[in-house]
Amino acid sequence: MSKLGCGILIVVVLVALLPFALVARSRAIRSKKGAVHPVLDMDQQARKNAQSPSPMFADGRAMRPQIDGVLAREDITLQPETLNDPINPRVIGKPLSLTDPTTHANIMLGRVRPAAMTDDQFNAIKPPTDDAAIAKDTTFYVKTIPLQIPVTPEFIRRGQDRFDIYCFPCHGQSGYGDGPVAIRAKSLQDAPPTNDPTAASAWVQPQNLNEPKILTRTDGHLFNTITHGIRTMPPYDKQISILDRWSIISYVRALQKSQNADISPATRPRSH
Repeated sequence: MSKLGCGILIVVVLVALLPFALVARSRAIRSKKGAVHPVLDMDQQARKNAQSPSPMFADGRAMRPQIDGVLAREDITLQPETLNDPINPRVIGKPLSLTDPTTHANIMLGRVRPAAMTDDQFNAIKPPTDDAAIAKDTTFYVKTIPLQIPVTPEFIRRGQDRFDIYCFPCHGQSGYGDGPVAIRAKSLQDAPPTNDPTAASAWVQPQNLNEPKILTRTDGHLFNTITHGIRTMPPYDKQISILDRWSIISYVRALQKSQNADISPATRPRSH
């Protein structure tokens, strides 16, 4: 082959490789231009920052309030939790579908809702406030853990695991309000450091979960206490999932039974 032919061949090969080189360069270098979208599919559209104004709506706000009666998809189906067993970690139960307003109110809110009740009627009901009304309540809070939630030994074990994480520091291992946080706070209150004037401020003893008034509380009331908090106890709705709140309640009930069991001689089995 002549020199001219070799030169032409080299040029043709280089030109043929040029598209591949450009593709490699485009993949390695970030472009200031957006991708070419023949069909946009809402990939590129106007957007608003949080708390920014918008002339599109009558109230002038870009952020829209939640629409009454609309549920997020994650509020329709509850995914099961995992038992943190070091030997055999496993999922407990199956996904739980909230198929009607009554089931949704029972499980998600711990509240009673008759099938014929409208949203306005349901939202208008006020919870009982004093201890006597809470103890006698049969129309606001569900009395026991909803039947759609299987309370198995594994479910209670999951509750114990969550209790030890979130409840034990204040309420203590057996629920008497003597957790390490309570002990430390009381010691600081009894003998506050001289360089810390705030340490002598009043400390509210955590609730003893084995008191008679707590034994008479409905499971729905305990669920709402975990969800919204009560007095100086903060809400735990962001930290503890719906099913984990019910699992904690199942463990608290087992704990209460263990601390209030009748161990008198008359109840003991006879030996043979």
